[in-house]
Amino acid sequence: MYHVEVIKAKGDQKELEDFLRQECLPYWRERGFEVRVYSRQYSLGDGPTWLFTGMDQLSDFDRWPALATGERKGLALMKRLESMIDELHASVILDVESQG
Repeated sequence: MYHVEVIKAKGDQKELEDFLRQECLPYWRERGFEVRVYSRQYSLGDGPTWLFTGMDQLSDFDRWPALATGERKGLALMKRLESMIDELHASVILDVESQG
C-alpha cells in the first residue's frame, strides 16, 4: 500500500524535485520511510511530481509525524517543503494483486 501525493510547485518545479531528491528523501529514508519521487513525462497525467510513501497498514499514518518532523532537521525540511508547494492531492492506493 502507498500514500501518494501529487504535487505542484509554487515556483520552479525542478527546484522542488531537486530539494526532494537531495534533502528530503535521504533524511526520510534514514528515519525509516520507504519513499520515492516520480515526475510526469511528456505532460501526460496528473502531476507534475508524485511522492510515494510505502505503508504496511493505514495506521502507519500515526507514527509519521514523529518520524518526519520529530527532530529539528525534519521540522525544518518540512517547513521548507510546505513553502514550495502550491497544490497537493493525496491518495492511498493498494496493489490489487497483493490482496490475496
